[in-house]
Amino acid sequence: MAIIRILVLISLVKIINASRSTAPIIKTVHRGGTHFEGPHWSQEENALYWVDIMEQKVHRMDAQTGNVTTKQIGYGLVSLVVTVQDNPGTVLVSVRTELYLMSWNGPANDSALRLLSIVDLGLPDNRCNDGKVDTKGRLWFGTMGKEVGTTVDKDQGTLYMVDQHNVLDPAVWVRPVTVSNGIAWTQDNKFMFYIDTPTRNIDVFNFNLEEGTIRNRRTIFSFEANNVTGLPDGMTIDRDGNLWVACYNGGKVKKIDPRAGKLLEQHKLPASKVTSVVWGGHDLETLYVTTSNFGLNAAEHIQQPNAGSLFAIEGTGARGLPENQFIYPGAAEY
Repeated sequence: MAIIRILVLISLVKIINASRSTAPIIKTVHRGGTHFEGPHWSQEENALYWVDIMEQKVHRMDAQTGNVTTKQIGYGLVSLVVTVQDNPGTVLVSVRTELYLMSWNGPANDSALRLLSIVDLGLPDNRCNDGKVDTKGRLWFGTMGKEVGTTVDKDQGTLYMVDQHNVLDPAVWVRPVTVSNGIAWTQDNKFMFYIDTPTRNIDVFNFNLEEGTIRNRRTIFSFEANNVTGLPDGMTIDRDGNLWVACYNGGKVKKIDPRAGKLLEQHKLPASKVTSVVWGGHDLETLYVTTSNFGLNAAEHIQQPNAGSLFAIEGTGARGLPENQFIYPGAAEY
């Protein structure tokens, strides 16, 4: 009997130690933001880019040193940043409803911006929101209507696709939308996932990579039907085909199996307004998470002192896919 008890005790200790060693760790990477959003990982540079929408800033962190450098745009709300293929040091950023090329080591402030495209003409209160690049180098990005506090005008936005050939007239793919947000593709490029935040749904389209087209929209996961708190915001996908979704006003990142429409796991952040996620690190095993403190009341600011920070979740057991880069030949000389 004593031997059995010892064996049981040893087994319990092993289980406890295993759970401790595999439990994900959440680290605070960079503090001091207001509304961090739009993280983009550059494997070539071993660097993370992201924006602070309200502060009109673009940040870049060298992953090896942890050093963060910042570009102050000072021209309008900034919502997305992606790197440009074969043009080291050049990024594409959105400001208001315009897309610009910008040299990271170029002039300060908006003098570094070179206008590439503009959308939503005639809607001066609109702005760009989230965007992602597909494996052919095309940028899929969306807009949203006028914001008053945390309220957004309904059905004023659009999901666009822009590439090197249509910068003067980006293709319209979904209209109307209210808050165009997270985008992700399956590894085989047969499906594109999409979030229009106020619907509280994650939708999927059939995706034609060669033609750059989407069709047959349907919902694969409903926050309401699954009793999930908050709003779906930014999104990414791992190598197993599972989605990782930021829950704005939900304080969590959700891992979802889109094939089964099933919630697999969740990770709680020390901030209620979780805005977006991206895989990074040399092995793409670190999940970077952006958060916001915009709209928090005085008590919530005290309760969430790290809201508006960049976090990293390590040890999830998942790995991401490389982020694609915008293709625009001659971007450095544009």
